[in-house]
Amino acid sequence: MVAISLDIGTTKICAIAVDADTGEVLEVVSENNTFKSSDYTWERIQDPDGILEIARNLCNALITKYSPILCIGLTGQMHGILYLDQYGKAIGPLYTWQDQCGNLLYRDDLSYAEYLTENSPYRMATGFGLTTCFFHTHTGQLPQDAYKVCTIQDYVAMRMTGKTDPIMHTSNAASLGLFDLPRGDFDRDVIKRFGLDIGLLPSVAPDNRITGETPEGIPVCVAMGDNQASFLGAVGTDRNSVLINIGTGSQVSVLFDGDRACADSPLEVRPFLDGMNLLAGSPLCGGSAYALLERFFREVVRMVGIEIESLYPYMDTLLSKTPQAGNPLIVTTSFSGTRTNPQKRGKIENIGLDNFTPAAMMFGFMEGMARELYELARPILTDGSFCLKNLVASGNGVRKNSTMRSILSNRFCLPVRVPIFNEEAAYGAALFAMTAVGRFSDFDEVNQFIKYYN
Repeated sequence: MVAISLDIGTTKICAIAVDADTGEVLEVVSENNTFKSSDYTWERIQDPDGILEIARNLCNALITKYSPILCIGLTGQMHGILYLDQYGKAIGPLYTWQDQCGNLLYRDDLSYAEYLTENSPYRMATGFGLTTCFFHTHTGQLPQDAYKVCTIQDYVAMRMTGKTDPIMHTSNAASLGLFDLPRGDFDRDVIKRFGLDIGLLPSVAPDNRITGETPEGIPVCVAMGDNQASFLGAVGTDRNSVLINIGTGSQVSVLFDGDRACADSPLEVRPFLDGMNLLAGSPLCGGSAYALLERFFREVVRMVGIEIESLYPYMDTLLSKTPQAGNPLIVTTSFSGTRTNPQKRGKIENIGLDNFTPAAMMFGFMEGMARELYELARPILTDGSFCLKNLVASGNGVRKNSTMRSILSNRFCLPVRVPIFNEEAAYGAALFAMTAVGRFSDFDEVNQFIKYYN
């Protein structure tokens, strides 16, 4: 039989069909995701029902082709929220993880995100769903008919099964913030203290349960966060691997036995599988840094009257012909700030008369991205309890960029292992769902399906 999985990303929505007997990805279908315009400069919003329609169409195309279907898994962008009415319909847009309302000034010279952090045991950031909800609540923008909040993948899972109340896996629930990881639930006392309506919080599931069925009778698994799904699809349950993921954003992740990071650590603990957590670091800009450079090059080309849809192929060709200079540009790629310092910005240093070139900028940006990830990972790598044996890289930012893979390999002093199957997050969600319906006896058994290029 075949399992189907959906990954609702920030820039792309994809569905995959996986042979449940061999683990082979039989087909990948996708469609671009887009942002909606907004009257507010801080908003980064998308259309939830437009996303739902795309997801249904992609899924239905695979169902028609590969029936009978064993199960459907879902994953997608974390942190963002949408509001639902009592009938399970979306009210307004999806406020994505890139939303900047949490950086606006609230009181006592603190932003909304800083105020939540200073007055709770939790580190909050702009883009976290409950930061956004806090902003909406205290600025009169909370929809009057709001009944529940959820992530976009929870919404799609709910609508596919005809339900009206969302169920969130802990991986998604924790991404909204103000989440008590040891208890596996929102810290409702703290949330209530901030004036938020705790009735908006959905039910939280700690396991990979089946939440319902499609009209065709196909079991649908609770959705999981894309960071955790990528880890499951690219690493499995290997405790000696670090996963680097570079897409629109980026993350560095390892399996972690604890439930709290050090107070001054930029890393965060995220729920993973039954009794397992991830220790993860997430630069806010990530792969968007290289996209920023490509947009800059397009603006330069447009200046002389030439329109080109994408310069990535030309950038790849130039990199393949140009050795890395001995006097490189030093690029700090925190163009969107950091979770702990949202006002921080990127910079380009060591500019000389001989190195201010397109190729040097490309190398500098990629080195900066790799350095930011390595600095986040350094506390993990220097911890005597962790033995790094494998450096696994996923996401189109490394899969399609051999130079990025080489830079990561040099930075981490290990060869980069790239999973054979594309769309690692969707693949991980498929494995998550297959385990839910009994295809695997436990999560360790899924490791047999995870393979890498030699």
